[in-house]
Amino acid sequence: MVKRNNVEKDADVDLAPERAQEITEEAAAPPRENAGGDGDQTEHVVQTGKTDQTNQADQTDDATRQEIEALHKKIADLEREKEELLQSYRRLLADFDNYKRRTRKELLEAADSGKEELLVKLLPVLDNLELALKATGEPDKWRSGVEMIFRQFLGVLVEVGLKPIPAVGEIFDPKLHEALVREPSEQPENTILEEIKKGYLFGEKTIRPTLVKVAAAPESVSGKEKE
Repeated sequence: MVKRNNVEKDADVDLAPERAQEITEEAAAPPRENAGGDGDQTEHVVQTGKTDQTNQADQTDDATRQEIEALHKKIADLEREKEELLQSYRRLLADFDNYKRRTRKELLEAADSGKEELLVKLLPVLDNLELALKATGEPDKWRSGVEMIFRQFLGVLVEVGLKPIPAVGEIFDPKLHEALVREPSEQPENTILEEIKKGYLFGEKTIRPTLVKVAAAPESVSGKEKE
């Protein structure tokens, strides 16, 4: 009995160190459940950060895509507006060219019409000149016929807008007259003394100035002669 107890006591003594080592290892080892939970939390945080970054990147891409689409739309609108303006300009240019051609044609037709009207009015004068050239007889009667034709011709010219410029007795006007001679006279200075060549107005425009002799102060003329 004592021996058995001794034996058993010796066995317990022999197993004690092994048991103590097992208990020490178990105590030193970290809890499995707690370690696994911390890993999951860390992985969740990392995954959440990646998701946020992905969402932000997607939002940035969407905003950039919208801006690009808006720019493309604006470019398309500007291209369409440019094309409309270009077409409008081309139509306007074509209309203006047609207007110039039409106006030029109308002006030429109006000029031809005016010439035709003048020629029609001059034809009777031409007829009378031919009759005068064929006439024979007394010189006085022939002269009287020519004077009649002259008055007829002048009447036609006046009718179309031509009129002679008054000269003798008028005050010299450089817009209407051209002085060829200055002569001392008792008349006021710059008074027209003689008409050398008749001038004419067409409407209010001088188409040929009258060539005239103009009165000058006697002292100014004598002074020039002394020089």
